[in-house]
Order: sequence, then structure tokens, then C-alpha cells
Amino acid sequence: MKEIIRIAMIQPKPYPSPEDARNIGHALQLIEKCRGGDLDVICFPEYFPALGEREIGAVARKLNSYVIAGIIEEDGGKRYNTAMLFNRAGRPVGRQRKLSVGAIERERMGISAGDGVFRVFETDFAKIGIPVGIDFWGQPEAGRQLSYQGVDIVFNPSAFSMLRGHWKTGCLVRSFDNFVPVVGINTADYNAMFGEKRVHQHGGGSFILQPPRMLDKDDFNRWARSLDNVESWAVAQLDELEQVHVADVNLASASRFRSEFFNRFGFKKF
Repeated sequence: MKEIIRIAMIQPKPYPSPEDARNIGHALQLIEKCRGGDLDVICFPEYFPALGEREIGAVARKLNSYVIAGIIEEDGGKRYNTAMLFNRAGRPVGRQRKLSVGAIERERMGISAGDGVFRVFETDFAKIGIPVGIDFWGQPEAGRQLSYQGVDIVFNPSAFSMLRGHWKTGCLVRSFDNFVPVVGINTADYNAMFGEKRVHQHGGGSFILQPPRMLDKDDFNRWARSLDNVESWAVAQLDELEQVHVADVNLASASRFRSEFFNRFGFKKF
């Protein structure tokens, strides 16, 4: 596991229809802004670009970075809301299908639920989880499964026009539960079309949650005694506009003190 990784959150303003092919070109334009960034992983939100697996794989290879993309996956006559992970060679090496499929997804897009198994994917920098949207923050099961598998960092590609405050709060709880960094990626603010229905997506608010950096056990003890809230774990939060945000995430400190954290508070060690 690398001690510090460099990530890019891409918070796009999509075209109104989730399956508009123009979103592929828009995704490629945005990801070009990451060129030269020496990035470990680039993450798009849920349902973006929805199409274009071949194109996303090609740009992952060109930028020598892992890429997480929101893809509408067709398999066995069913459609899934899937977070796909491409490695630095551009090959798809992970697929996480969303379990908690909302009413609009079911009724207007024909999306089926995934199997409820949340997987950790090995990369050359860490073990990562990529649960989609409310699967991660709405219930504890995804975080529990990922922790059992030794996850080092969670990416939570999402598309929220509501409950954005609940999203961040829920992810803070999951981050604290498992003493693990969490990166949440949303779309920007835009007008979406689902069939004939127009829905304003009050987007934005993508964030990075980082357990505190601690140098030794004494430092950990001082932090534990002073524990009041975890709001300071939010080290980055975007506004509602389209943007690409590059940041470093420290994996080493959380990894070093995770067992101490579980032991101190009597949590089950994974």
C-alpha cells in the first residue's frame, strides 16, 4: 500500500439524458485536465459517462491511471447501474453493481438491483471499494463487507439531487465506523431528463473524508481523549459547479492506527 495517493474527483455537468452519447466526449474533455497529474485514480460519479467503456479504457491507458466510471451495464437481458474500475493499462478490472436502486431508476430506466455483494479490488496502490450511491452511506452493510476484506480507501460514486447533507453525514459515519478514508463524487448542478420527465439535479458537494494524521500512539491517545466530532475529517468539499479537483489522500495513518482504534473502542477487529 502506498502511504499517500493522488486522486482526481471529476464533478461533471452531464447532458440531460443519462445515456446521451455526448457525455462520452464530455468525459474525455474533463479527464484531459488530469494530464500530467501523475494520478493514481480518477473518479467520475454515478451514471457518468454511462456509455463508452472502450473510450474510458483508452484514456486510462493514456494517462497511466486507474479510472472509476459510472456505466449502464447490460448483462443477461438486465441493466445495471455499475461502477467500473479500469487499471493503468486500460483494462476493466472491477465491477460493482448498485443494490439499492431507486424508483426513477427502476421505473424510467429499467435498472435492476445488484447482488448485494460488495467487493474489494486490488490495485497497485491499495485495496479499494467502489460502492455506488446510497449503498454505502444509507446502510452499514457495504462498509462492513469492505472492512472484512481489508479495504484501504472507499470511493463512493453518486448522483444526488437530494439528501446531499445526509450523504456526507452518512459517509462520515461509515468513515468513522471503519477508520478509512472516503471519497464521494457527485454530478454538478444540472437539469436531467428521465423519459419525458425533467428533474432538476441540485448537484455538487463532492468531498474527501480523511481520518486524522497521527504520528505515534501518544498522538492517537491525545486524539481519542479529545474526540468531539468528526467534521474535521472533511478535508475537501466542492461547490455545485462542474470542476476537476486533484488532491492527495494519506492512507498510511489510517492503516497504522485502525487496529488501535478498534481495540480502544471495543469494536470487532476485521
